[in-house]
Formats: sequence, structure tokens, C-alpha cells
Amino acid sequence: MLFDGFSRTTRIVNDIPYHFCLGGSGPLLMLLHGRPETHAMWHRIAPALSAQHTVICPDLHPERSLSEQAADLLSLADSLGHHSLILAGQDYGARVACEVAGQQPSRVKALILLEALPGPDHTGRDDMAFSLTQYESCWFGQLHPKPEANSVQIPAEWLSDPISEDSYFSPEAVKDYLSAQVWRSNIPFSWPASRPELQCPVLVLWGKKGRIGGWYNPVALWQAVSASTVTGQALPGEHFLPEEVPEETISAMQNFLAAMSCSDGR
Repeated sequence: MLFDGFSRTTRIVNDIPYHFCLGGSGPLLMLLHGRPETHAMWHRIAPALSAQHTVICPDLHPERSLSEQAADLLSLADSLGHHSLILAGQDYGARVACEVAGQQPSRVKALILLEALPGPDHTGRDDMAFSLTQYESCWFGQLHPKPEANSVQIPAEWLSDPISEDSYFSPEAVKDYLSAQVWRSNIPFSWPASRPELQCPVLVLWGKKGRIGGWYNPVALWQAVSASTVTGQALPGEHFLPEEVPEETISAMQNFLAAMSCSDGR
């Protein structure tokens, strides 16, 4: 059973139903999932962090704008009795977390951003080789009979029945990803034209085997949009770090959170 010891509930926030898992006690830590997953992606991470924090893992609403979702999540924190919070987000969830921090910088005490960049400029990089590394583009760049229909938004192994025994994806989590309505009919994402500097400490995590660390210096890019300290490290995975390398992800997050507690005098 996923999220052992957590409660599962739905709460209406700004007329929108938010489904989430909740557990633990202490300062609020909100974990925001990436695409194309749901809150279930955190099932190996949340229980370990709940020893020192109240951990909430909500399903996002990508059909709503970043601004709307940020306001919703702040209201959700209010409804749980928490004014301040720490946010961790993977991929798309990191973008939502940054929007929350931009809207209410005094409330967000820290950010943990996994496999995410602050909308970097691709000038000089957007050649054919770069474009063909994108998942959908690589299918369109191949000769017939490779069908464009293969440009799905989910990893191919998710469609295997059953999930292979050596997969790092939990069958129960995959079932939630495939059955959830989170990514149905959502609008395309684009970064806002302007964003305020991040005011809180930031931890950046990325996969050693992925593209982000190979193409960029993630820490330097986040430092350029942050007024506070930015630290980071590469973990031995590709993209789905909380599921690929949960122990390493937990360790990195716990070390960062412990340092935050010490600096706050807790």
C-alpha cells in the first residue's frame, strides 16, 4: 500500500477539488509532482520526510494557470493551519513551486527543485540535433513506418502489463498515473513573461544520466534568478529521481531540510 500512515482526502479550494495525501507533523512540506505523473510519484519519499514535517502531496490542475494553481496551493496550506511552507517540485511541479514562491515570498521558506530549469534561453542550441533529443520530435524525425502516434506523453514501459519486475516504477503508482484525470485536456505550458527573483534558499537536484546536467550548469542558472543561496547536486538517475533513486533523493532532501532547521534555530 502506498503512503502507509497517510490520510487521503479531497478538499475544495477556490471552487476546485484538490486530491491529496497528508501525513506527519511539524512544518509544512508540500511535494508537487511532475508530468505525466500524479501525487503517487512521492510514495517512496513522503513517509521518510514525515518524521520531521507535515507532508502534503496534492494532485495538480494543469488546466489552470500557474498563477491560479499557486493561489490554490497557498489557500490549501491556509486550510491546514500553516502560514509558512517549504515546497519541493519535480519537473512541472517545480514550475508551480516557483510560482508559489513568487506570489508569496514571505511564506515560502525554501524550495527543492528536481529536474527543472528556470526557462533558459536556447539561443544557439536549437539546431536539429538539439530538437531531436525532445521525446516527441525524435518520432517525427524518423522515416515511415515509425508512426507519429508513438509520440505519447508517458514512458512506454508504463503501458506494459504487467510492469516488469526490475522496473523502478511501482505498479500501484503507474495505475494511478494512467487512470487519473490530471493530464487530460490540459493547456500547453509556457513560462510567464517575467518572474520575480526567488527570495528563499534553493536546492537543485538533477540526474547524472539525464540531459539537464549534460547541457547546463543547473546551479548557475538558478542562481541567476535567485536572491538567496542555491546549492545542488547530481544524483545517479535520469529524470524520475524520487522513483529511480529514492534513497539518494531522500538523503539530499533531508540534509537540506536539516540545514534549514539549524539556520532557523530549530
